[in-house]
Amino acid sequence: MERETNPLEVRRRGASLALVGEVDLNTSDLLRAELEMACRSGDGRGDVVVDFTDLTFIGSSGLHVLIETAAALHERRLVLVGGGWAAYVVNLLGLTVTYPNIVVGDVH
Repeated sequence: MERETNPLEVRRRGASLALVGEVDLNTSDLLRAELEMACRSGDGRGDVVVDFTDLTFIGSSGLHVLIETAAALHERRLVLVGGGWAAYVVNLLGLTVTYPNIVVGDVH
């Protein structure tokens, strides 16, 4: 039997994550766990940053994790950088309107 590899790699440093690969139903729990740790890092204040540069796919389960995270952050921002297809989907669905603390673009 061939072992399946995880199509998502998460590189976390403090409150910043860089995603490589795909976020789907099989990998959304990994993203959720890493975002929970990022939210708790440091003093628990400031932005949580997710870099989409090397993300090749994000499905509805991954978008749901982003929504859960934004809701848990309250006034803190979830900043999505790196653009690409995933940022396009977030904007297309109007998530930045429904959840004003989701920001697509620069950290500043």
